[in-house]
Amino acid sequence: MTDNVESFLRESIKNRVFTGASFAIKKGKDPLVMNSVGTLAETDTPVNQETLFDMASCTKLFVSLVFMRLMEEGRIALTDTVGRYLPSWAEHQTGRITMFELLTHTSILPSHIPLYRISIDREGAMEAIKHLLPRKNGGVEYSCLGFIVLGRILEVITGLSLDQLIDHYICKPLGMEHTMYCPSKSNYENVMPTEYCEWRNRLLIGEVHDENAFHLGGVSGNAGIFSNITDMCRFADALISKSEDSSQLLQKKTLEIMTRNYTKGLNENRGLGWCIKNTPDNVAGEYFSKDSFGHTGYTGTSIWIDPQNNSYAILLTNRVYYSRDVAEIRHVRQVFHNLAMLQ
Repeated sequence: MTDNVESFLRESIKNRVFTGASFAIKKGKDPLVMNSVGTLAETDTPVNQETLFDMASCTKLFVSLVFMRLMEEGRIALTDTVGRYLPSWAEHQTGRITMFELLTHTSILPSHIPLYRISIDREGAMEAIKHLLPRKNGGVEYSCLGFIVLGRILEVITGLSLDQLIDHYICKPLGMEHTMYCPSKSNYENVMPTEYCEWRNRLLIGEVHDENAFHLGGVSGNAGIFSNITDMCRFADALISKSEDSSQLLQKKTLEIMTRNYTKGLNENRGLGWCIKNTPDNVAGEYFSKDSFGHTGYTGTSIWIDPQNNSYAILLTNRVYYSRDVAEIRHVRQVFHNLAMLQ
């Protein structure tokens, strides 16, 4: 069933897009297919189904799902402002940002600033974001900063750290035993290396690739989670549950709210934390339904889910090992998704 997919991924390895990959494909009533190709960096150690990958911005999905669980519990609302939970922000323009704007990437916050260079610690980083002036352009601007703020708000509401929240609301209920922030060194022998970091002066294995997330202690709303293909299938399975009232994570009506397109007519289609399929789509390819949704991670990870057709495709790679240029991984994602859904 997946010969074409594996051949394509092996060809991508040969072309030095990444050194290895794990993938999973669920299509309708067909059985789940899962496999791995390539090696851990340029070694002889093969990737396997337990190999941990830096999920990068796919971390935002976990944070968004925790938000939705808290909304179901009546502890937060989409129209709440940042200033409600971070009182020192109330007199700043950033304090008027709503939770809806953070989740849809429509807030006044820019995409990125190098917090790791302009602040000395976690609190200093939050102060730097608090004092930012509004970005010049309207519409959608994908913002890691917004999810750093959102993660902090979830911690304030619950009194728990973000890693504890994600473990409580997502990992433990789904049995995702190998999904975590900051893997212990005992796991490093089966963690996919990302790239040599000149700022840290080492090859990154088991520590978050994103510099801002590393500066924040490795536990952040924008990046930091490590997972493997087996656990990510549990994650996807929970979101295509056929229960009339709920998925394994959210009530059905909550998941519907989460995966609507709130930014139609703007420059990107965005749900609450999720990317919603565009037509044509430079990530999802052409064979997922128009209501499908997913997310990507800068390190070369992606997940795309189509509850309408009981389908999903997950691809985990270390594409930053060779280059941060995004053109090749975009091509890989499109072709991978097309081949996966055509099998």
